[in-house]
Amino acid sequence: MKIAIISDIHSNLEALQACLQKAASLGVDQYACLGDVVGYGPDPAETLETIRALPKLVIVRGNHEEALFGTYYKGLREHIRATIDWTREQLSTEQREYLKNLPYQTSLAEFHLVHASAKNPQKWPYVYDTELARDCMQASDRRLTFLGHTHYPEVYYEGPSGEVLCHTPQAGVSIPIYTSSRYVINVGSVGQPRDDNNAASFVVYNSAEKDVTFHRVPYDFSITAKKIIDRGLPQLFAERLATGN
Repeated sequence: MKIAIISDIHSNLEALQACLQKAASLGVDQYACLGDVVGYGPDPAETLETIRALPKLVIVRGNHEEALFGTYYKGLREHIRATIDWTREQLSTEQREYLKNLPYQTSLAEFHLVHASAKNPQKWPYVYDTELARDCMQASDRRLTFLGHTHYPEVYYEGPSGEVLCHTPQAGVSIPIYTSSRYVINVGSVGQPRDDNNAASFVVYNSAEKDVTFHRVPYDFSITAKKIIDRGLPQLFAERLATGN
């Protein structure tokens, strides 16, 4: 079975559609979403409904979903709060209720899914180094954990002596997953990459081959950027789509 894992879509319908087209061409059977479906971008309702229609969907909550309803909102910068307020107004009552009921984390047979980290997921820590990756590994109930949140694709894994190492993946190059090791894999961002590459990012896990492959998908970000400006959302969110940072 091939499972596509997406995260940090951020209401970017064009990037999402490009990734789903690529995933379909790869023969993906199932989809998992690691949260931040909304926020920043111009199409929250359409993006959410596109994701909800995916086959065998498994989905967890991101911090931008949390901001719609929880105290997390209060700690955000003013321009992000304004976008959250706008996003909330675009969603139906049923859509808001759906997002409100998403879990912070969940597990499938072979791997764990969380937006930020398996350690204190509701506090939204960023996994950006090997020590934080080790914390996540130790808190996870699976050897393989997928997460997002940083918008930066990375693979953390246990080395032969138990040390945690970091690998920067290359698009289209499969990474074997060994049962003797633990892994924390950041799938990057569909809707707002920040690793100086503006192509949308997602991964495919192949349960038969026991490997993970990252994919980078170019899309017409100018369409999304124009929508952001036309809807009166902060220009910064449009500019980031071009630069990928």
